[in-house]
Amino acid sequence: MAADRATILSWLADLSAAIVTDADDLSDVSARIATAPDLEAAAFASEVLSLMRIIAESADEPDDFDKLAQGLSVAGDTADAVSIMLGMGLAIAGSRIEWPSRPSARRVRSRVSVAGDTASSAIDKLGGDGADLYAWSTSVTAIACRLISDIAANAAPIIKVSTGVSMPSTVLAYQLYGDATRAAGLVDIANSATPLVMPTLFDALAS
Repeated sequence: MAADRATILSWLADLSAAIVTDADDLSDVSARIATAPDLEAAAFASEVLSLMRIIAESADEPDDFDKLAQGLSVAGDTADAVSIMLGMGLAIAGSRIEWPSRPSARRVRSRVSVAGDTASSAIDKLGGDGADLYAWSTSVTAIACRLISDIAANAAPIIKVSTGVSMPSTVLAYQLYGDATRAAGLVDIANSATPLVMPTLFDALAS
């Protein structure tokens, strides 16, 4: 049973619309998705991996990684194909993004490692025909994990902040960092429901 091409291409189209911001890249991806259904099996496999690479290389923010990491709820050969694509895509995206804290970078490294293992398991099913792909996929995952480890080592640690009284995020950002423009990042890490009334106890970057 072959992977469902229409499902895979629809997924790639949705990802490109959500992540790719460069107009030329988006136009190129859209045109290639339109012609991909008629490709031979080997050419189709190569093409969808190439399209995933473009999408992953367009990931600039943690939210882009999260969109990619959602994957696709499918089964059988289609699930294996998606796993292989995600193994590569998350490795590329995860190593491109400047993760704001050590814990976030470490979580991403773990997610990339798991995705790589899942991709390897899917490639194993191809037998000898997948030997080169297996070597390439495992190498990409290993390199990405090393790069993300470097990002984690240089990222700021997380601290607990206790204020005793709720304050706006802009005030807290200025008090903590001397920079009120960092309020949005403060809200994200603290998981605050509103920037106007921050919790009295929350996580924040140390610097």
